[in-house]
Amino acid sequence: MPVGKVKNTLYGLALPLLGRSCGWRQAEGGTPETNAAVARALKQNHVVGACIQRFEKGRLTDCITAGYASLDGEKCPVAPDTVFRTASIAKMATALLVFRLQSMDKLDVREDISDFLGEKVENPHHPGAPITLGMLLNHTSSIVDSPAYYASFANPADLAALLKDPASFSPDPPGMRFRYSNLAAGMVGCMLEKRFDMCFETLMQKELFSPLGVQATFDITTLPAEKIADSYRVLPKENGFSVRKRLENAQTIREPDPQRHYLLASGNLFLTAEMLAKLALVCCGSYPGFIDEYGLRLMRTPTTDWPQQDVRMRHGMGLLKLEDPRIHPTALWGHQGFAYGAVNGVFFDDGGNGFAALNSGSGERRYGHLAAVNRSLIRVLLQGKERHLP
Repeated sequence: MPVGKVKNTLYGLALPLLGRSCGWRQAEGGTPETNAAVARALKQNHVVGACIQRFEKGRLTDCITAGYASLDGEKCPVAPDTVFRTASIAKMATALLVFRLQSMDKLDVREDISDFLGEKVENPHHPGAPITLGMLLNHTSSIVDSPAYYASFANPADLAALLKDPASFSPDPPGMRFRYSNLAAGMVGCMLEKRFDMCFETLMQKELFSPLGVQATFDITTLPAEKIADSYRVLPKENGFSVRKRLENAQTIREPDPQRHYLLASGNLFLTAEMLAKLALVCCGSYPGFIDEYGLRLMRTPTTDWPQQDVRMRHGMGLLKLEDPRIHPTALWGHQGFAYGAVNGVFFDDGGNGFAALNSGSGERRYGHLAAVNRSLIRVLLQGKERHLP
């Protein structure tokens, strides 16, 4: 994806000329005016296919669909029950599980991660400085994505080996500086497996998804292939995520493996836009008592700024806070997910109004860290709209 002002400018200029054509005509599921506005926003960003679930005052409303879930053979249109890979929005779901467990007095985000893993973990540049669970959630742990971490995608390595690699740590003291880290977020799943002697998928189903009535999974083998969307890069035109290929190599997640399951919690969540919206409603406080007020406040309260300041965004323990009047007149919270060409987003305001948007490929232009497609959807679906629910 383009990073930096120059690359984003060049990408934006090239997208209308060289980007993949969306190849569909209209959006469905909302009012004619909303459908038309959403279609314009999606087409402007060359979205291959999308499902957008809206919610107002804490209640699910319109589900808007457009385009294709798969371009292979006979094109498969997106439907309300199309399942998408969320990418990094999985981190929001992981944080919800953590704070659900904290609300049940089963853990505390102030705990040292060494206490979870049963062995000492510290930044070699700052021996003796504790690294807490909360630091993993807000990306201030000083644990970073090293070359060995990226190599583990093809050649799995034990978490213990990664944490012995000095390249897995930044020079900054733990808790002092924001540094987005997929390894740190993925470690949360390993720590929960170690603490509860239960695989991350089972724990998620037991403590988060099932109580909320949310159909979601970190295990792609449990899903019917025909319901899952592929992903496509729009510029350059490439296939990004193939469901068929992923299923060929996927293994069912049944047993805990705290040394190898660090790739789950950071981005491997599969669900529909409707189910993602239900998770967002928990963050809005629409399920009183499911997560206590202290936990919700920690999720929503920023601790550090996102480095790119083109758009004012800050990160709490599992949620971003967007405060930029050019985008929306009041504060918004949410998360984004970028992977394999898909650009996903979930955003909501303090009144429980928002949307969950999942797609099968989009232009990847950004404003700072805010995706152009998400900015467009915020303006269409949230900015200055009246709420008509009683």
